[in-house]
Amino acid sequence: MAVREHVAYVPYAKVVEHFRTRDGWTCTACGGPVAFMGFGHQPQPQRPLFECASCGRRSEGCQTFEGHHLLYGSCALDNAAPMRCGHWRCTWAPPRGKCPICGATRDSQP
Repeated sequence: MAVREHVAYVPYAKVVEHFRTRDGWTCTACGGPVAFMGFGHQPQPQRPLFECASCGRRSEGCQTFEGHHLLYGSCALDNAAPMRCGHWRCTWAPPRGKCPICGATRDSQP
């Protein structure tokens, strides 16, 4: 049985490569800049850790507009429901702001 990295089935190496080819990623919760912090040690396979410099939100990329588009093929603002990363610890928060990928906006919380 093959190990699945996450629901989107995008290899983590591709997620990190995509991050490195852009001028940075944007946090879905606060709009702050997100940095790639490296790969975690547990569980296997190693998961990338992205962290927002403004609010500290952590994820494997799913809590960024750019990563969400890559992983799920849609904008985090499409549903506008509170979300969190299932791999890295972070709180539930609704996505808001302006998506730098598709231009969608949402300024108010549900």
